[in-house]
Amino acid sequence: MLDEPKIITLRDIVEHFNLEVLVDGNLDQRIYMNEIHRVGYEFTGFFVDKEELKRSVHVMGHRESEYLLRLEPEEREKILDRYFSHKFPALILSCKAKNINSILERARVYNKVVLRTKNRTTEFIRDFNNLLRNILGRETIINDAILLDIYGMGVLIRGEKDLKIGVTIELIERGHKFISDKNILVKETDRGLIGINTRAKVQPERDYYLLMGEGQEDINLTLNFGIISNEMRKRIELIIDLEYWDEKRFYDRLGVDEVFEYILDHPIKKITLPGRKGRNLAVVIETATIDSRLRLMGVNSAKYFMDESQRIIREKRERKKRGENMEEKKVSMEEFIKFNPLEILYGEEYLKENYITSTSITRPAMALSGFFNLEEEIYENKGLQLITSVELEYLKRLPQEKRDENLKKYFSYKFPGIIICGNLDIPEDFKELVKENKKIVLKSSESNPSRIIASLNTYLEQRLADTLTVHGVFLEMYGFGILLTGRSGIGKSETALELIHRGHRLVADDLVKFRKSADGVVVGTASKLPFFMEIRGLGIIDIKTLYGMSSVVLSKNIEAIIEIKEQESDDYLTRVNYSTGKDKILDKEVYKAEIYMSSGRNAAAMVEIVVMNLMAKKLGHNPENSYEKLKNLLMK
Repeated sequence: MLDEPKIITLRDIVEHFNLEVLVDGNLDQRIYMNEIHRVGYEFTGFFVDKEELKRSVHVMGHRESEYLLRLEPEEREKILDRYFSHKFPALILSCKAKNINSILERARVYNKVVLRTKNRTTEFIRDFNNLLRNILGRETIINDAILLDIYGMGVLIRGEKDLKIGVTIELIERGHKFISDKNILVKETDRGLIGINTRAKVQPERDYYLLMGEGQEDINLTLNFGIISNEMRKRIELIIDLEYWDEKRFYDRLGVDEVFEYILDHPIKKITLPGRKGRNLAVVIETATIDSRLRLMGVNSAKYFMDESQRIIREKRERKKRGENMEEKKVSMEEFIKFNPLEILYGEEYLKENYITSTSITRPAMALSGFFNLEEEIYENKGLQLITSVELEYLKRLPQEKRDENLKKYFSYKFPGIIICGNLDIPEDFKELVKENKKIVLKSSESNPSRIIASLNTYLEQRLADTLTVHGVFLEMYGFGILLTGRSGIGKSETALELIHRGHRLVADDLVKFRKSADGVVVGTASKLPFFMEIRGLGIIDIKTLYGMSSVVLSKNIEAIIEIKEQESDDYLTRVNYSTGKDKILDKEVYKAEIYMSSGRNAAAMVEIVVMNLMAKKLGHNPENSYEKLKNLLMK
């Protein structure tokens, strides 16, 4: 704590709020503590020997003055005498306090200061509390930490010195502001805890320095990065503790629960982030800051992810209880209608429980004629049915009895749904059977059946194609679909996060689902919940919310696999940076490269180089062959 006590006098308070002095007493009395007491229980004749009757400034409103007025004069005088005999410095009356003559009379007897505000009681207490907190607020000094302004948020960075200094320099290079790194004065105010650079406060013209320690020259931040990189004070809203990566320690991988540390009794959110070679801590800290701001606004991506995951698990259990084959490839009608331009005419309530298991879309001409034997499997819980003007016209020409018989038989099958082609009038008996058999009927604005079948077939072939789920991170880079793989904890997600910072786009993190379409193209998407990413120490983050829609894409054709490996020796300077080859996903040959992580290497930059090299090869330029040819020429 600071040596010199902070004070404010009653006279200062009178001048600040323009208070009316009703009984002057001693206006030079000093107030040392932020303690305000609204009187109440004392006027009932109940007094307790507490600090609020000795040190607090008292405030009285309309309610208390009305209560006093109702007392008998003798009892009121007795209570006021006992009240004013205590050592509290002053009583402040609100503008609504009435019938105060007896109060002023007894206050003069005890030489007690009585003031009056033009505001209501609650308004004055709020403003008075803010004033006292700003002037008398508690203070403390924090060492071994660096305070930065990151995206307008005060972030206190603590922990391992090398990690701390390295990430601070990079964050300042990225445009964030430095407040202080030694003797940070933390002051309690009405806006929370304010961190202040004490050296800048004493010497305003002095440059800001980042202290490097013994044997190293301090970095002049003002000289190297300009005055725009400095700021004298900032409200502290986040603490980030940095430590070296410990393989045996469990780091938060969800981020649902928040941890807080108390400074001067103020709760400050705290995140512990591990650092290791190849991990860009600056990017992770920037992301942690944005995510913290979103949480202050009520957006908790981790909680949403957990809630949605639990919902998916519950749905799977319910489907399993119903005896559904969980391994069977199928598309729910709910999902089908979401991704195709169709209007729901009937059966919206049955969308979740009906599934498409076949890519075939059938026009039921033969079935409506009464001939089912050869094609029963088409109508039994497989593909969609398409009805055009031809089928409806045919139905009209059938005798009523035959028509009823054929339609009842047709609707007895468990096909997932019917699509009406164009703007057709549906017969009433057809509608009745639809409702009676709980069928789903959709309508397409397209009147050409061939176009409808072609369009919907393309979607169903992609959704019902062979699939493969792979652990990794799938990105779009320079228009290419790139899958990052590697052992758990190697830094795939952190590398991908920096690549997103560099303008590339996320397709899926952790589990990537690949499908092979009819034309042999392998397309990757998120397995279940798209656009979420897990960062160890930070938890689950929503890339779409943090970085906007331009940072994500729903699906992408795979072009290359880049496996991230750890460099186990120090001979990487004499080795080729990466090796290349081929791999297969769903029997499709894919370009593959291996890159090695080591201290001082930026994994994201290396991935970009690999992808640009791939682009060059696609355009007919092979750098490796060109290098070999030049080398052979020089050796001749």
